[in-house]
Amino acid sequence: MSKAEGRTHSVEKIIRFTPDEWEQVRKLHGRLTRYAPEYRSFSSYARRMLSERHIHVTEIRPLTDPEPLAREIDRIGVNVNQIAHWANANEHISPEQVAEILDSFDRIERLLGDLFADKRQAEEAT
Repeated sequence: MSKAEGRTHSVEKIIRFTPDEWEQVRKLHGRLTRYAPEYRSFSSYARRMLSERHIHVTEIRPLTDPEPLAREIDRIGVNVNQIAHWANANEHISPEQVAEILDSFDRIERLLGDLFADKRQAEEAT
């Protein structure tokens, strides 16, 4: 039985790249597969690019970058943990510390609300 028997794509071609060309192709393929998982296979990506000369991908990103939000939420969590540790060690917590914790949770709620609002806006725009 030959290698091509029983395959949908039975014609095989070898293509050669310079190191610079390959790096460019590899980067493009890497960016594409972030948003179009159906092209994770380099063969499917190359087949589509060679036959249709382009692949249209619509990238939907939240208007607010989630990375700074995640860092801010992490920072708030560290502050809350420090207050909780201090309260456990001293067996009491001041009204100011309670207010700080409540403010922290309000800030997290606002940050997440902004992120979800941006997601809804991006979905409505498409």
